[in-house]
Parts: sequence; structure tokens; C-alpha cells
Amino acid sequence: MRRPHALRDWRRLRGRMGGGAWLVLMDYDGTLTPIRPTPAEARLGAGMREAVSALSRARGITVGIVSGRSLEAVRRLVGLRGVVYAGNHGLELQGPGLRFVHPGARRSIPLLRRIARQLSRALAGIPGALVESKRLSLSIHWRRVPAAHAAAFHRRVGAVLAPWAARRAVRVTRGKRVVEVRPPVSWDKGAVVDWLAKRHRCRDGRLLYLGDDRTDEDAFRAVNRRSGIAVFVGRPRRGTAAGWWLRGTQEAGELFRRMAEGRWANRRAR
Repeated sequence: MRRPHALRDWRRLRGRMGGGAWLVLMDYDGTLTPIRPTPAEARLGAGMREAVSALSRARGITVGIVSGRSLEAVRRLVGLRGVVYAGNHGLELQGPGLRFVHPGARRSIPLLRRIARQLSRALAGIPGALVESKRLSLSIHWRRVPAAHAAAFHRRVGAVLAPWAARRAVRVTRGKRVVEVRPPVSWDKGAVVDWLAKRHRCRDGRLLYLGDDRTDEDAFRAVNRRSGIAVFVGRPRRGTAAGWWLRGTQEAGELFRRMAEGRWANRRAR
């Protein structure tokens, strides 16, 4: 089945969206900025910042950024007021009138610090390996690990994490050349989508989510349950729950600009 493109099939998307208030949520890495070799290099471009800013100021639209990065990091990188920020896959949120940290995640902080030390020691001899501690979670990056060392990387990471995962002390997931270690709580990007939709009294169907990573699939499924619009940024992977797609971050910015200008609204609904 052909998956519609959010810009080439713009009239169809516009008719699907209609007017009224919308909650527009998006990932950061790979959606607002291209994937870079290291997290520090993935800075938001001026054009994308202006597109997101314009969208957040548009009447009837609430914008939220749902990232695997720490709350502090994603707020610093985006730097826009009036936006809802969800860091650590939604374990911590902040926005207008909103501050939230998942209580179960707080209890895991000492253990995550311990695991980070174990991983740093285990990966000391693997070139390009990076252990990123985000207080409420860990990311182990291997984008810069040479192919000759990839097997050793996974073997050593597995040796450290397997005992903790077996005891259900942590949750281990995988994304684009990254291994994520999170607290053992029933909370992911899909749960965040539901939580924000309820908080903002978002009517079913008036919800849009853009993402590119495996961790965004939970959000896509949550959006679909609410009859919203799930958009995959990049070439859609087999089995993705997203019903729409965009070629990359530049097209995501163009979608935001069209929505901010009001071209997304169904004229009959005005």
C-alpha cells in the first residue's frame, strides 16, 4: 500500500486535518536536525528554529518536543518559549504551567550512575564508543565505532546490561546506532503522547506526531489510537506504524511553515 507523502499529498493532508486546535509533537534528532556522529554536533539550524517558533505561535496549535535527550539538553538546543519539552523519552517534562518528573525514574538515578561507570570501564578500549549519562537514563552511542570493533562493542555492552535487565532493574531498547537504558517503568513516548493529549484536552484526530526512530513507534501507535496523524521522517522502515512520511528534516520544516501560515486549515471549517 502506498504511504502518502505529507507535502506531495498536501491537499489530502489538509483536508484530513481540518480546523480547530491541534497538538503537534515531534522528536528532535533525525526530525528537527539530521543525525550527527555525536550528540553535541546535532544543533538546530536557524531555519528550523524559525519554523518551529512560527508554528508554536500559530493560533490553536500547541507544540511539544519529545526527545530521548535530557530535558536540560533539549531545552538548551531548541531554546524556544511557549513549547512543551519532554526529555528522557518523557520521563521529565516542562512547559507553560507544567513541571513533571516520573517518580519511578527518580528512584533509578543511583543505579543508572553505577551502570554508567561499569559501561565506561567496559568500553574503554573501543574507539568511538560514547556513554551519555542523562540522569534519568543512559545512551550508549556506537555511530563512530569502526566496523571492526562493532561486535566487541555489543558483546561488552551486553555483558554489562544483561544481569540488570534479567532482574528487571532497567529497560534496554535500541535505536539508530544507540542502546538506551531506562528505568523499569511503564513509560515511553506513547505514554507521553497520551498524557499530553489528556492534559491539553486534545480531541481525537487533532494530534500530529513526527519522528524517525524506533522509539517513536510507541508514539505513532498512540497517535493512531486517537485517530491522529503519524509522520515518519526519512525513508519509512518496514512495519512502521506511521501512515504518512517526509523525506527528511528539510521537508519537516516546510510542513511546519505551511501549518504556521494557516495553509493546513480546511477552508470549509473556517
